Amino acid sequence: MFLDQILFITFKKGIFLNDKPIFYDTDCLASFLIIDQVSILQKMFSKIIIPTPVYDELSNESTPVVIRNNLKSLIKTSFVEVKDMSITSREYTAYSCMIKGFWGKKHLGKGEASVIAFAIENDGIVASNNLSDVKEFTDKYKLPLITTAIILAKAVETHLIDEFKANKLWEKMLEKNRNLPDDSFSNYYQNKFKKDYDDFFLNRLNEYDF
Repeated sequence: MFLDQILFITFKKGIFLNDKPIFYDTDCLASFLIIDQVSILQKMFSKIIIPTPVYDELSNESTPVVIRNNLKSLIKTSFVEVKDMSITSREYTAYSCMIKGFWGKKHLGKGEASVIAFAIENDGIVASNNLSDVKEFTDKYKLPLITTAIILAKAVETHLIDEFKANKLWEKMLEKNRNLPDDSFSNYYQNKFKKDYDDFFLNRLNEYDF
């Protein structure tokens, strides 16, 4: 089964203490690709998965070259795995329902819908910054959720980077019009991170235990 094949995709060094597969949305992965900081992801994760619709968005000709080049390198080294959906699969059924607006209040984009569909059917984690779209579904299906902000905060918390560097990366992401929840990393880390991490991630894991 697919889940058996990808269960080894774990967070490194106990950073998140979890072995669920992680499915990345375009915006979350692009935040690191666009500032040429993929090494942080490589230090934190053993592998990440993107559905084909996310790959299509990231590799589109209109996408900045730095994103396309970094993605190509990560795929070449097998750090990023591109996962397709069979039209007869449960993932595709869920995906189709979400892009047509049958399962929620709005029609989801192909990237967001594919990530959520894979997470639902494979007991996975959603990695996305687009909370206005995905949060309805991560709440409904009790899916753990991580964001670029949470990833950076955990990198600081586990001493992979220091707070000064995190602030510099945050500034670069904002300069590239990335969707982040505060005007500086330090403000987020001090005032919002603990609540986000508990609400989006830890509490969802606990719900799976019952």
